[in-house]
Amino acid sequence: MRDPDTDSRADTGPSDDTPGDCPRPDGRLLRGEATRERVLDAAERLFSAEGVDAVSIRQIAAAAGVTLGVVGFHGGSKTELIRTVLSRRVEALNIARRDRLARVMAGPAPKLDDLVEAYILPYLEYASHDDPQWGAYARLIARIVADDRWYKNVGELYDPMAREYLDAMQQVCPEADRDALVTALTLTVASMLSLVASRARIAGLTGHAGGNAMDHRDTLVSFCVNGMTAIASRKGGPQDGP
Repeated sequence: MRDPDTDSRADTGPSDDTPGDCPRPDGRLLRGEATRERVLDAAERLFSAEGVDAVSIRQIAAAAGVTLGVVGFHGGSKTELIRTVLSRRVEALNIARRDRLARVMAGPAPKLDDLVEAYILPYLEYASHDDPQWGAYARLIARIVADDRWYKNVGELYDPMAREYLDAMQQVCPEADRDALVTALTLTVASMLSLVASRARIAGLTGHAGGNAMDHRDTLVSFCVNGMTAIASRKGGPQDGP
C-alpha cells in the first residue's frame, strides 16, 4: 500500500550518486515520517484531553491537518492507532528501564529498593520534561489503565517489562509471594501514573503549587519502596481481608 501523503510518480532528483558522495535522504520518506508523527501527536493530544471514546478519526485528521486516508494509513483502526501511539512511548521507557535493571542486577548486592527506583525513574524523567506530548501521554495512559476494556489490547505492551522486573524482585527476595509482588508493583505503577498525570490534589491540600512530578520523586520512591519491602517480607502470601 502506498503512503497517500508521500507517493509520487515524479523523480525527486538525480539518482547517479558519484563515488564518495553521501547518499541524499529520500525526501518522500522524511515527509512520510513527519506526517506519521503529526498524526500520532494529534491523536495523543485528543485522546488524552477528551478520552478515546469521545474522539473520532475525523477529529484527528483535522487536528493533524491531513485527510482521513492518511490517518488510516498511519494508524489503522482506532484500537490500532491507540496501540501505535502508546508503543512509541513504551519503546523509549523499555530501553531506559532495561538498562537500569541490568545495572542494578550486575551490582554486588542488588536490593529491592534499587529495583523499584529503576522502574519508576525513567517514567518520571521522561514525563516531567517540558514536552507537551509526553504530558499528553501521561494523561492518556492514566485514562487507559483506569478502563479495563483496554487491557486486552495494550497490556502486552507493558507486561513483558513488568515481568522482567518481577523476576528480578523474586530473585532478590526469594521468599516473597509472587502474587503479592504483582499486586504491589501494580499499586506502585498506579501511584506513579497518578502523580505524573496531575498534582492538583496535592496543591489543593497543601495550599501551594503542586510543582513538577520530579519535585516529588523522593516521596514517591520512598512510599513505593517501603510498601514493596513490607509486602516482600510477609510470609505465607497475600494477607488482605477482613
